[in-house]
Amino acid sequence: MTAKHIVVAVTVLSIAAIGAPRRAFSQAATDEAARSRTQGIKETERFIKAGGSTSEAVATAKLQTQKTLDAYNALVATPSKNMKGDYKKLLKSMDTMNARVAEARQKVDAMQQAGDTYFMGRGETIKGIKDPKLQELAKQRLTTNQKEFGDVLASLREGSQALEPFRKGLADQITYLGSDLNPSATASLKPNADKLNASGSEVFNKADKAISTANTYFQGLRASAS
Repeated sequence: MTAKHIVVAVTVLSIAAIGAPRRAFSQAATDEAARSRTQGIKETERFIKAGGSTSEAVATAKLQTQKTLDAYNALVATPSKNMKGDYKKLLKSMDTMNARVAEARQKVDAMQQAGDTYFMGRGETIKGIKDPKLQELAKQRLTTNQKEFGDVLASLREGSQALEPFRKGLADQITYLGSDLNPSATASLKPNADKLNASGSEVFNKADKAISTANTYFQGLRASAS
């Protein structure tokens, strides 16, 4: 190979070496653009999924609390032929209730972070809108949705927190039965059971309202199926 051929070969290799990073950069930019076009949809889906999971956790906690209350009422109000067996079933239901109420509270607390991530992502996407009027409209909708989410989260938190003192009151009366498990003890709990059931109606209605509000909100964010 002559010196001229060597120079030409080196030049070709140099051009190729320079072009490779440029092509790589161009491809990376293209990939990033493609990702950003769908990132908002993905973030919305994750947000809706987290909201549904939180609402479901509150609903499960409420239903399990009702189930435990029903088992308690059956033992207190109805003479049982197997008080020990029924009480063991009640204890098992109470343990499940305690776990579900705690889980609901944790889910609601975590929902705040999910909301922060979602709305931050929407804010970043809005920055890419070039039309000032359209960008302003997007910002207004973002602000409105954030406020609505704040109301939903407050309602879910109130609903889950209302279950906690009721759970404690129910657990106390169940413990009372365990210390004195006989027909006269169950009869002595009748006034307390009446008060517990009266407060339970209010607690369960509050949870139902929170669940309904949350489901409506998150359903409104869901994209229609094609």
